[in-house]
Amino acid sequence: MAINSFNPRISVWEGKLIDQWEPSQWKQWKAKQTDEQAKLEREYLRIKHALQQANAALSLDRIKIKLKLTSPKTIGLQGTFPCRPGDVGKQGSPNKQYTISCGFTANDAGLKMAVLKARELDLLLITKQFQWTPELLGKQAQKIELPQAKYSGKLIGELIQEYEREFWKTHEQNRRGIRTWETHYLRHLKKLPPDLPISAQALEIALEKTKPNTSARFFMVWQLKKFCEFCGIDDFKTIYAYATPKPHPTIRKIPVDEEIIQGFEKIGVPLSVYTSKENLTQPEQWQWAYGMLATYGLRPHELFAVDVEAFIDPKNTFHLVTLNPSLTEGTKTGERSCGIPPLHPHWVDLFNLKKIRLPYNEGKLSNKTAKLYIKFKNADIGFRPYDLRHAYAIRGHRLRVPIKTMADYMGHSVQEHTKTYQRWMNEDTNLEIYREVVIHRNGTTKEAMRERIQELEAENRALKAENSTIKGLLIQHQLGELLS
Repeated sequence: MAINSFNPRISVWEGKLIDQWEPSQWKQWKAKQTDEQAKLEREYLRIKHALQQANAALSLDRIKIKLKLTSPKTIGLQGTFPCRPGDVGKQGSPNKQYTISCGFTANDAGLKMAVLKARELDLLLITKQFQWTPELLGKQAQKIELPQAKYSGKLIGELIQEYEREFWKTHEQNRRGIRTWETHYLRHLKKLPPDLPISAQALEIALEKTKPNTSARFFMVWQLKKFCEFCGIDDFKTIYAYATPKPHPTIRKIPVDEEIIQGFEKIGVPLSVYTSKENLTQPEQWQWAYGMLATYGLRPHELFAVDVEAFIDPKNTFHLVTLNPSLTEGTKTGERSCGIPPLHPHWVDLFNLKKIRLPYNEGKLSNKTAKLYIKFKNADIGFRPYDLRHAYAIRGHRLRVPIKTMADYMGHSVQEHTKTYQRWMNEDTNLEIYREVVIHRNGTTKEAMRERIQELEAENRALKAENSTIKGLLIQHQLGELLS
């Protein structure tokens, strides 16, 4: 029998097939025989033993893909993968067990390469990035239409439209869904050239429009990778070359109460350099909107969901604000579980909030809120509308409102409250809260505490003198009784 066509799996020794032999005992198989076939049989057992050891190491690392001798000369990978295109798992399952032949030779070098590939595929499965490629499909790649072939002739503009249709299969077409698509998806995809096919060059055009080490670059990389996966592209070298770590959020300077009151005056002053009809005729309307955001910590779009009738009702003695989510197609995190109180009740009168003067805005809700941001910027307020909400949250801490109560007022969970809002409390803010909550409770200032100590010392001296006098009188009284 020719050595090249020799199959060691049919070998028998001492009445036992080679595959029934314990691979770890490979040295004992025909130990005294030196012919070429015996050497090939022992090598087969040795590789089989090495493969068992490799699988044991993979199991310890919780790698679910295992190595398998698909033939005496090749090593394959066995595991559960998403079904191949056109395939269906048992009982309609989206996954199925496959043995993948990647062409690894059954020797030490091939074994090491197979282990690396097993770890790579396992990571792709865990991160849900696994895609069937021609390399993995092998001969079947010629029979199966891959996603690359499906989208190869389409321009990026057409692919984005396909991507949007896929998006709406899992999202509701309401205000929140539209905002998610526009701000988290389309915002980045618009940087791709729409009239070109998807390519490395097209990806670079979009990526070059962002700066390194910025949140814009981070989210651009993340979104382009998802888009390429949808298009059936599994080569992310171009995208990874631009990858950047997610930057930490910058610490904002949250306005204090004095700055907020100054901003109220600023936003009511018409600007000569911005003489639109809207700016000249709506100073009071902008002030009312500003005052509501500052006093009640509303999200900017929630301003247009205020139940005005309930707010101005004479029975509303605590000046609570309630929201009607139907006016804005729902709020960000659902309805409030309670009315929203003013943490500074005197601001209701200071900003004359019971005189409703809602700015007249046409168009979508996103356009209405966008105008608020534009007005803040043009009036040079020094901070953004959402910063008034952060200030409201910190004001609650200063007033020692319980965290759960503040979370209810602001319309989110306790976890979200502590995670999002306490990070805006910088060192100065925390020190100010300490002064108000601790030192003010016990005497306000060092001078006041020093005066109080002096008062207590004087009182102590007076008590000592009074005690000495009483002792003297007591002694005199006792002597008088003895003499009598």
